[in-house]
Amino acid sequence: MQGPPSQLRRGRGLTKRSSGAWGEDLALRYLTRHGYTLVERNYRTRYGEIDLIVRKDGTLVFVEVKLRRGTGFGDPLEAVTSRKQRTLRSLATQYLSDRDPDFDTLRFDVIGILATDNKVRIRYVKDAF
Repeated sequence: MQGPPSQLRRGRGLTKRSSGAWGEDLALRYLTRHGYTLVERNYRTRYGEIDLIVRKDGTLVFVEVKLRRGTGFGDPLEAVTSRKQRTLRSLATQYLSDRDPDFDTLRFDVIGILATDNKVRIRYVKDAF
């Protein structure tokens, strides 16, 4: 994992894409510490991307990760709009059709990461929508 929070806040050395990858790394580390197993990362179609797909106890979880470098644009969790939720549902349907995974239940979770100076705060919302 690269990029200390101070670099994120100042925007030094990290592009939007690399800071997003850094946020996904943090989220994945958080999830694996809590017993989740990575199924797929950055599942892409021409309509968008699912950041993380993980599994725990028979549940397949589609995870949206939002990173903010400060509060100027609001809480990271607020960035998952109803439009984004519709897109993620469509992407998940496509994923299920493409991959035909074995699972008992599925859900959509969101991880919001706020990185300021030398502090990183992670908020995890299970079954967010």
